Amino acid sequence: MRVHDWFEYHARTRPDVVFLGQDGRTLSYGEADRRANRWANAMIAAGLKVGDRIAYLSTNDIDMGVMYLACAKAGVAPVMLNYRLAPREWLWILKDADCRMLFARGADYQAAMERLRPELPGIERFVAVGDTPAPAGWQKLEDLLAAGGEARPGVPVRSDDMLYLIYTSGTTGHPKGVMISHTNVIAHVEQSMVASCAGRAPGARALVTTPLYHAAGVLRIMTAAINGGTVILMEHFDPVVFIRTLVEERINTVNMVPSIIQSLLDDTPHIAEMDFSNLQVIYYGAAPIAEPTLKRALAVFRCPLIQGYGLTESTGGFVYLNEVDHQKALEGRPQLLRSTGRAVVLADIRVVDKDGSEVPPGTVGELCVRGPNVMKGYWRNEKATREAIVDGWLHTGDAAALDEEGYVYLQDRIKDMIVSGGTNIYPTEVESALLEHPDLADVAVIGVPDHKWGEAVMAVCVLRPGRAAPAAETLIAFCRDRLGGYKIPRRYEFIDALPRNASGKVLKRVLREPYWKDQTRGVA
Repeated sequence: MRVHDWFEYHARTRPDVVFLGQDGRTLSYGEADRRANRWANAMIAAGLKVGDRIAYLSTNDIDMGVMYLACAKAGVAPVMLNYRLAPREWLWILKDADCRMLFARGADYQAAMERLRPELPGIERFVAVGDTPAPAGWQKLEDLLAAGGEARPGVPVRSDDMLYLIYTSGTTGHPKGVMISHTNVIAHVEQSMVASCAGRAPGARALVTTPLYHAAGVLRIMTAAINGGTVILMEHFDPVVFIRTLVEERINTVNMVPSIIQSLLDDTPHIAEMDFSNLQVIYYGAAPIAEPTLKRALAVFRCPLIQGYGLTESTGGFVYLNEVDHQKALEGRPQLLRSTGRAVVLADIRVVDKDGSEVPPGTVGELCVRGPNVMKGYWRNEKATREAIVDGWLHTGDAAALDEEGYVYLQDRIKDMIVSGGTNIYPTEVESALLEHPDLADVAVIGVPDHKWGEAVMAVCVLRPGRAAPAAETLIAFCRDRLGGYKIPRRYEFIDALPRNASGKVLKRVLREPYWKDQTRGVA
C-alpha cells in the first residue's frame, strides 16, 4: 500500500471535498488528484525515474501539498529546503541529495538559486512556481504541467520506496538526510489513529502553521491524504490570523507548542469568550508545558489536549499522552502531566545504558524505539545509520525513564545533560520548576563552563509581558522548595525570545555557544 493509493481513493469517492486551502484558495480532492497526475507525468516525461530526487524551496503554499502527492505517484523523492537556511547550506543539501530538478516559489528564492546555478550542474531543470516572472532559463510550473496528462501514472512504486528525503537540522556537522518510506508514513498515521482518533476522522479539518519542509508539517499533509481530511495552510504564524482562522474555518485539529499556547492565552483579548466548539483536539509537544497553562488551555479551548513525542527518524510521534491520560492527571495523578505518554501500537520502546543493556523501570538511560515507523536510514551515510539503528532499535539520543506502567518520562537530550561536579542534572526538571514563577514565560537551562565544577547551571529566561526581571537571589529562593540545591541555577540571563527550530524545540546549542566557544570542550 502506498500513500497515494489512499489519496486516490478519496479523490474517487469524495472528489468535491476540499483537500487543501490557503488564503481563500481551495483545491478539492478531485482537482488535486488531476494536478498531481499532470505534475507526476511531467516529471516522468522529463526523464525522472523511481528513486530520483527533486528539490522544492518555498514558504507554505498549496502547490507544496500537491507536489508531495505528485512525487509519490512518480516514485520521486522530494527534498524540501528549509527557507531559513543560508544559500550555501542549500547548496550543500542539493549536492548531497543529488537533485535533478528544482522548484522555487518567490522572486527572492529564485534569484538566490540562480546565483547558485553555476555550482549545480546536476540540476537539469529549474522550475518557477507562482505568479512572478521566471528568471531566464527557468520554466514556469504551469508550462511544465501542460506537458503532463491527467491519466494516473503507471509507475511501479513499492511501499518500501522512499516517499521523501528530509534533512535534519545538523546541530553538529552537516545535516543528515532521513529516508522515509510509504510504509513508514502509513504506519505513523495508523499508530496515531489508535493512540487517539480525535481530529483524525474522515473530513477532519486541520490548521497547519508548521513549515512543510519539517516532518510535523509534511505529516499533516500525509495524514489528510490518507484519512480524507482537509488541511488549511498558513504561510507564517500570526496569532491574530491564527485565532480567527480557528473559528472561521471551523478547525477540528491543530498542532501547537507550549510557548504558543501560553502566548495565545496571555495575549488574545477575550479568548475565554470565543467559540472554539469545532475544535476536537490540540496536539502539543517539543517542550514541557506548565501545569497551570495546561489546565487553562483545557478550560479555554474546551477540547482534549494530547502530547506527542517523536523524531524525524521515527516518522513523527511514537509516544502519546492521550485524552484519557490527561483526565487521569486531573483526577488525582498530576505526575502524569510530566510524562510524554506511552508507546503507540506496533512500536516497541526500551531504555538502555551506555553499553546498550536495558535498565530497570525508573532508571534514566537512552530511549530506543523499534517498529515500522523507523526510517529506512540516512541518505548515503551508512556509518551514521549503523550508529543510530542497532539491531533494529533506533537510538533517539534522548535521556528518559520508563515507569512500571510504561509511561515515558523524558529528561533531556543526552547531549543537553549537565554534569556538574560529577552529578547529572537534567535541564527539563529545572525548567519545569522555574516555569511556575509568575514572571517567567519561557525558560531554557544550559550548562556553562565552571572551573570548580566543570559545568554550572544557568537559566536563560523570557519574561511575561509587562513583568520586570526578578533578581537572581529571588529566583534561587523560589527554586529551593522545588529542587535539590545542586540543581538550582546560580546564573540568570533574560532575553526577548528563545531560539527555536521549526518544530518549536529550543536550540540550546545556540544558547551554549557563546560560553563554550573559547573552551577546549566543543558545543554539542
